Amino acid sequence: MQMVKRIVGGFFLTLILLWLFAPKVELYYLLEKSLKEKNIIISNETVTDTWIGLKIENADIYVAGAKVANTAKLNFNFLFFYNTLKINQINMDKSLSKMAPKVINNLNASYSILNPLKVKLTGDGSFGVLDGEVRLMEKKVEILFPVAKELKTIKKFLKKDKEKGWLYETNY
Repeated sequence: MQMVKRIVGGFFLTLILLWLFAPKVELYYLLEKSLKEKNIIISNETVTDTWIGLKIENADIYVAGAKVANTAKLNFNFLFFYNTLKINQINMDKSLSKMAPKVINNLNASYSILNPLKVKLTGDGSFGVLDGEVRLMEKKVEILFPVAKELKTIKKFLKKDKEKGWLYETNY
């Protein structure tokens, strides 16, 4: 029994150490390379490796060569059973001011192995509050704006739900 405990404990200790010392920055650059193939470029960022994830600061986001947004801070936290992406202070480019909200203060995406087919989204910004989910199997995105402030720039993409508020739905 003692031998089994040592083997199992050693296995989990090895997993934890591999995770803590994994080359997370290199994985980020691999992600950046795959985004570049889709014409999405992240530049001018500062990437810092943390114990459980990555911290990216001052990133400019370009799509098809046009600057779309600037973010102050992104935090990726990779845990075995629960992963999160927290983005603070997304400032949209002025050229998109008629099509997108000007500022997104916080945007959080979380993925749990307990519900592996959904990614939960929450956030707030100049538009109010958002709450949504990405359904991975259905390839569907639903975002609900229960407390709407300034939606005139994106109102043409939304549907009015009598009980919940404004709803954005799309497939990818």
